[in-house]
Amino acid sequence: MSSTYILSGSYATAEQAGITLWELEPATGKLTKQAEVGGVERPSFLAAHPNGTSFVAVSETGDGEVVAYWLNPQKGLIQELNRQNAGGDHPAHITIDEDGQWAVSVTYSGAHVTVHPLSADGSIGEMTDSKRHKGSGANPDRQDAAHPHSAFQLPGTNRFFVSDLGMDAIVRYRLDLHSGMLEQEAVTKTAPGAGPRHLAFHPSEDFAYGVNELDSTVSVYALEGKGLKAVQNISALPEHFTGNNTAAEIAVSGDGRFVYASNRGHDSIAVFRVAKGLLEMVGHADAGGAGPRHFTLVPNSPWIVIAHEESGTIAVKKIGEDGMPGETADMVDTVAPVCVRLLK
Repeated sequence: MSSTYILSGSYATAEQAGITLWELEPATGKLTKQAEVGGVERPSFLAAHPNGTSFVAVSETGDGEVVAYWLNPQKGLIQELNRQNAGGDHPAHITIDEDGQWAVSVTYSGAHVTVHPLSADGSIGEMTDSKRHKGSGANPDRQDAAHPHSAFQLPGTNRFFVSDLGMDAIVRYRLDLHSGMLEQEAVTKTAPGAGPRHLAFHPSEDFAYGVNELDSTVSVYALEGKGLKAVQNISALPEHFTGNNTAAEIAVSGDGRFVYASNRGHDSIAVFRVAKGLLEMVGHADAGGAGPRHFTLVPNSPWIVIAHEESGTIAVKKIGEDGMPGETADMVDTVAPVCVRLLK
């Protein structure tokens, strides 16, 4: 069985190796460091190009940057290609469209959604468009202004959904695949104070699942027309938990049977069973470390890879037939990991 490769991003300084390439051994879940690269301040979120030989990262700083890289995973090589201005302060998320032509990123503090073109070699061009969000929410400490936190492409379309934590809203954009220009099409409001963060789509049904950072819930949406219709809201926490918590990442299993969400504070992975698109709580698995900011499900395997920002570790856990992550197959130390992404 061939190896799987994973990239991790972090809140490392420019002097540290902030991006690391790992090889995941499919049979055992063991992680082996293949390469690492520094030179970028807080290279937090990453997106892999469908060509399999390049990726992009955001430098999550004031007046941040987007950075493009070439890599050869088999030989353990990573090389920076070029950089462009992110168009705002603290870029927090970036995604590459399915055809590999455009990078769509968001700046959390700058409140911008921006588009950059990608060349055939993976290098990044000058910005083609930028849209600024304006608004606020019910939480005065975290929602004083708009804070777009992520942009996710609806598979098979040129539509992107941007979750704005500050506005309690998910904004749908149409991306012109020729010009790189964005057109706002619809806005879906969440519950006041929810703080929408990330979104995931069901692989075969017309449902989307949004994780809400501030109230630690998961919202279920039916995909209708140009927007989202809320059909369910369910807590990501155990019923009697009273401590501080913020939810972070969400993902749907490849077979569409389970949805996973991470809790920072409770330090767990919440597991939900999917029944006709709606969610039923299965239980909570120990995340294996402190501050599980991000995780990824490895396709066609039992592995979930979890990045723990607070404990500085990445864990590989085995998912059982019941959908629950169980034993830890491997644990590696690394600087403040905040993103783990599969190479495509």
